Amino acid sequence: MILDKIDEKRLLIALSHEDMDFLDISFKQLDWKNNYSREIIKNILARAESEIGFSSSNKKLLIEAIPQPNGCFVLITLLSNKKNNKSRKIYKIKNQIKPFTFFFKNSDSLLAFIERIYNKKFNFINSSIIEFNNSYYVILYFNGSISSNLLAIISEYGQLVGRNSIVAARVLEKGNVIIKDNAVRKFGKYLVV
Repeated sequence: MILDKIDEKRLLIALSHEDMDFLDISFKQLDWKNNYSREIIKNILARAESEIGFSSSNKKLLIEAIPQPNGCFVLITLLSNKKNNKSRKIYKIKNQIKPFTFFFKNSDSLLAFIERIYNKKFNFINSSIIEFNNSYYVILYFNGSISSNLLAIISEYGQLVGRNSIVAARVLEKGNVIIKDNAVRKFGKYLVV
């Protein structure tokens, strides 16, 4: 995924086929009426704000998707608050925290993962650790998307099992909560000297 801030009012997002596969979305599904697509766009905008300083919070947006042979482009334009653009529907983005649930086969892989990310600057807001059937789950809460660096680290030690609140709620309900809030920070300070 490439995020390019064209100017203060325009953001160009280049999504490759691999990005679209990872996000589990196709060009035909990129529709604001589709809740999942809306969440994807919100996450990308949150990432654009944190990585390149493109702020779209509480602003009216024009979102245009353009198909390409190797994926698609999404052009985001911030609109002025003037009432002169009545022919187009305008939506406001509401930021929503989204949980991503990861599975770790054993405590060794969980501890190695926590040790590796403890002092790094990743964009998750909160975290929980849950034990279930002698395996472990980590729920990371994001206000945006997951960085590719974090995904690479996770794939070394565990795997993604869900990216919505339903999966996280099931794990929290069935498992034994080890640490509920700020788990990576609380656990990591004992691992890293």
